[in-house]
Amino acid sequence: MKYWDTRRVKRVREREYDREHAREATEIARRTAMLERERSYSAGATAKNASLMLDALGSRDRRRMVARLRTGGAMSLSKLASPFRIKLPTAHAHIKVLERSGFVKTHKHGRVRICVYNPLALKELVHSLSSGFLHDGAI
Repeated sequence: MKYWDTRRVKRVREREYDREHAREATEIARRTAMLERERSYSAGATAKNASLMLDALGSRDRRRMVARLRTGGAMSLSKLASPFRIKLPTAHAHIKVLERSGFVKTHKHGRVRICVYNPLALKELVHSLSSGFLHDGAI
């Protein structure tokens, strides 16, 4: 027979507390993932993608990064950022915006982050701009 002493009561309360916080953490992670999907490139969501791409191209440094990747091919983040005289955390923030918009794809090879230009994103943006899709009040 188990006795309800103070140690057992404390253990049971801690377990209940841990379960509740685990549920809250799962819910927060689910909401965060949902918001991230809304702010990221998705195939077929032309209005959202065009808006993300135009926002990404709003910065001169990001436009220059895309142009450098387009002409120079795949390169590491540090090599990509070197002519702009910006620090790596700033360059990484720019690359994350470009990656969310679909212009750039990245992958890590050890400690090096390799950036690759995605030409399909620009074609999609040009198509959406030329078709007059943005004039319909979509953005």
